[in-house]
Amino acid sequence: MTDSKTSRSDTPASEASGTEPSRSTRRGLRFAGLGVVLAAALVAVLLSVHGGSGAAPSSATASGTLPGISPSTAALLSLSPLSGTGVVAKDFHLTDQRGQPVSLGHFRGSSVVLSFNDDRCTDVCTLLAEDVVRADQFLGAAGRSHVVFLSVNVNPFFATPAYTKEWTDQNGLGAVGNWYFATGSVPTLQAVWKDYGVYVGTEAKTQSVTHGTVIEYIDTEGRIRAAGDFGQNAVDVDPYSHGMAQAAVDQLPPAQRTVVAGPQAPAGGGTGAGLGQQAPLFDLPVLADPATKLSLVGQRGQPVVLNFWASTCVNCRTELKAFAQVATEDPRIHFIGVDVADPSASTATSLLRSAGAAYPTVVDSGGQTASRYQVAGLPTTVYIDETGKITVVHPGAMTAEQLVYTLGQFFPNFVPSGP
Repeated sequence: MTDSKTSRSDTPASEASGTEPSRSTRRGLRFAGLGVVLAAALVAVLLSVHGGSGAAPSSATASGTLPGISPSTAALLSLSPLSGTGVVAKDFHLTDQRGQPVSLGHFRGSSVVLSFNDDRCTDVCTLLAEDVVRADQFLGAAGRSHVVFLSVNVNPFFATPAYTKEWTDQNGLGAVGNWYFATGSVPTLQAVWKDYGVYVGTEAKTQSVTHGTVIEYIDTEGRIRAAGDFGQNAVDVDPYSHGMAQAAVDQLPPAQRTVVAGPQAPAGGGTGAGLGQQAPLFDLPVLADPATKLSLVGQRGQPVVLNFWASTCVNCRTELKAFAQVATEDPRIHFIGVDVADPSASTATSLLRSAGAAYPTVVDSGGQTASRYQVAGLPTTVYIDETGKITVVHPGAMTAEQLVYTLGQFFPNFVPSGP
């Protein structure tokens, strides 16, 4: 599973109850790799929580339960279908980002993609937002009329609809009419987390949250038919979003199933490059001039700093000025922005112009390049040395001071122009 953390706030905190995992368990929650094994474990939890009997999880392959899902897409989604008729999803009554009552039972007759999401998250949950936006597009008008994306807030420190609406709007979901971000009183939320076996850990001093990232696919009769996960896998936006949309459509009666746009996950896909490995090459269109492409191979022989970001990512926007400033420090180091699956090229261009970022920015429209670099959240900065090897991967926003320091540590010939 992956986790998400909130930022510090002066808002009075309230504690979320629950059993605190051991140190080794928490380490596992933070760093465990995504895969079918984890999804199968989640299904086992669901069976226990919802009282299922005899419905053992099947392997994550295309099956009668998920007829449109290929094995490679199932692996990308960390998807485990439940055999038989699945298990009944327990109902809950919360309030959505519009301040309107929302319940799982209200969506009976629709296919529901249920997730658990932190309304102050600026990293892994933003990937979920991008995937939902793209999945909704892939569904088309006919598909989205039968599919609901429902997320439950896991942040007890920011539990009012004002915060779920703010997060919704900041992450490009405000115009998605079938997106519902539900919240409620802390005891009510805690009951939902418990019912669905979702781990939520909190730290009152910093008002930070660590949570599980399960996604459940619920059919029109209110039965959970499959469980998956989101995290680093979700950065490969187009195939992940296609899979999410297809898994939702597969829960509909055959007469309501529509064709889902977008690409299937490629068979035999690797896990991408890591530290000390050769940086994956790319040849991507330049944001300012889509007819022109920028190739990483053309940068060989010079240190390169890649900044993966998107205009919908709050922390990405705040760090742009730092990158704009430091990118002019030493012309021997090439800065390249990578705009990942951004829903608005004009907004991205405006933000770069406002920040004074003159370095080139390329468009990773489907997120495939970010996936090959194992980007687990936005923003992420990758340092590549003169030989083309990855030397640093820094998740999260960076200040100008941090950039200068890191450049000096990993590129000894770096000469800052400032005092």
